[in-house]
Amino acid sequence: MDTVKLMAVGDIWLQTVNGSHPFKHVRHLLKDKDILFGNLETALSTEGEPAPKHHVIAAPPDRVSYLTDAGFDVVSVANNHTLDMGALGFSNTLDALVGSGIGFVGGSTSRYPSSHAVFERNGVQIGLLGYTIGRGAMPAGIAVNRLIEDRMVSEIRALKRLCDHVAVSLHWGVELVHHPSPRQIRLARSLVDAGATLILGHHPHTIQAMERYHGGLIAYSLGMFQFDPNWPHGISHDSCILSVDLGKDGIDDFSVTPVTVDDNFIPSPAEPDDAARILGYVADLSGAVTENRITNRWWFEQIAGNYMKMNLESYRLRIREHGVLPLLECGVWLATPFCLQCYGGLLRRRLRGRNGT
Repeated sequence: MDTVKLMAVGDIWLQTVNGSHPFKHVRHLLKDKDILFGNLETALSTEGEPAPKHHVIAAPPDRVSYLTDAGFDVVSVANNHTLDMGALGFSNTLDALVGSGIGFVGGSTSRYPSSHAVFERNGVQIGLLGYTIGRGAMPAGIAVNRLIEDRMVSEIRALKRLCDHVAVSLHWGVELVHHPSPRQIRLARSLVDAGATLILGHHPHTIQAMERYHGGLIAYSLGMFQFDPNWPHGISHDSCILSVDLGKDGIDDFSVTPVTVDDNFIPSPAEPDDAARILGYVADLSGAVTENRITNRWWFEQIAGNYMKMNLESYRLRIREHGVLPLLECGVWLATPFCLQCYGGLLRRRLRGRNGT
């Protein structure tokens, strides 16, 4: 039976320290695919109004040539940096992608109204969708798909009627966290129940669990793939390439190829010892999910310290640069239900530490 090999990677920056080709060490691995997907976490534009944030990520539009040379077929533009150069930057990004024959999911404009993509390879049709957390008001004529369960379920079901398989890109979770939350686990499983075959997660900049569930495969986070491994707070150098063989009726097989990212932001195949370590780490993370060992209380205890520290530092930088508005935003954020649960997690960890448990 004919199959389609879909390969997927995490966050892509299209910048390197010395201007080298960002995929020069992994091009030979990426060519072994029918469809290659990645999360494009940069605006492809030198024009537009930079967002009022500390970390604005943008690259010249001609950097799209790196994607075409590496063989990327489709990228997600649903992430927290896609509007870093405003509406014009977003429009320029889509122009660059379309002009180079690369599909995109997760966003749209009046010129490019479709936010999904469909590919047919070897008689198998694959539909892709993309969504992100945290997007607020959109500029006029711009849409970036938000992570809203009812909408996602509806769109998965509609696309599944046209395709053999639906892959869903999710920019979600908490940065620098190694485990998905119980809420993410429930949501991912509900999307598979709605008809998705693949869930391709990113945003934490770390690898997370992979789970076979009801005939589907959930990759909670593929990690950063071509990104600064030291930004913003010493992110892991470990990443991976996920390969999934899709037949007409389901997943025939899948594999994980470990990679490491150097200080020039360039991924390379992992050396044997690192590869074994990364695969073992993924297996340990996956066991925690498949065995239902991640509880809400435990998860907040694990993530609270790093989450609060990272976000407070981000607000500090924004307050220094932009003044009163981010200060007010910080005050509101500190009172959110999520932060309140973080305070509880921090308190429980401290009390256990005092008691020696």
